[in-house]
Amino acid sequence: MTKASRLPRSGRTRMLAAAAVALSVVLGPLAAAGPAQADPADGVSIDLGGAGGGGFTADTYGTGGSADTLPAGAATFPNWGPTVAHPIPAAVWNTSRVGESHYSVPGLTPGSEYQARLYFMDWYFSHPGQREFDVAIDGTQVLSDFDIINTAVTKGADGQEAFGVEEDFPVTVGPSGTVTLDFTRGAADQPQVNAIVLTPQS
Repeated sequence: MTKASRLPRSGRTRMLAAAAVALSVVLGPLAAAGPAQADPADGVSIDLGGAGGGGFTADTYGTGGSADTLPAGAATFPNWGPTVAHPIPAAVWNTSRVGESHYSVPGLTPGSEYQARLYFMDWYFSHPGQREFDVAIDGTQVLSDFDIINTAVTKGADGQEAFGVEEDFPVTVGPSGTVTLDFTRGAADQPQVNAIVLTPQS
């Protein structure tokens, strides 16, 4: 019985090297391209203060304020029906940006209609009037002395937990294809916002 023939070590080395080169030719363009990026024109969802996930991108396009995380053991009711029309992942609610901040979201379709959905949850204060701030979209003020807790309480929240609140606004994108959002101080303390969603309107 004869043994199966084997290539010399040098031959096997040359074959492996040739295979590696061929594989790099095939996969090279894919590796260089990296992960697919969502087209902002199809909508943008931003996890403020967070790393993203569940269709949300990490905190980007913004300046000012500071990232904050839900304290361990805090009682929350984020996607509460009376105040949240479009629920978002629980993990997105667990981070926020606190303080005055400015967001400039590019790559949207000029002249198109979008809906801006802003998500808020206050896990520091427990009574109305303790946090009130202003919000402007493209330079137009859409919320004045906005009070997250008071908004939830008005809709029936008991105030014993941190309730999520969503506020929606129509937006017509200007010629630049960019939408700006500003969160600034109002009558009390400073802004706190958890997420920004810009979704095209059919």
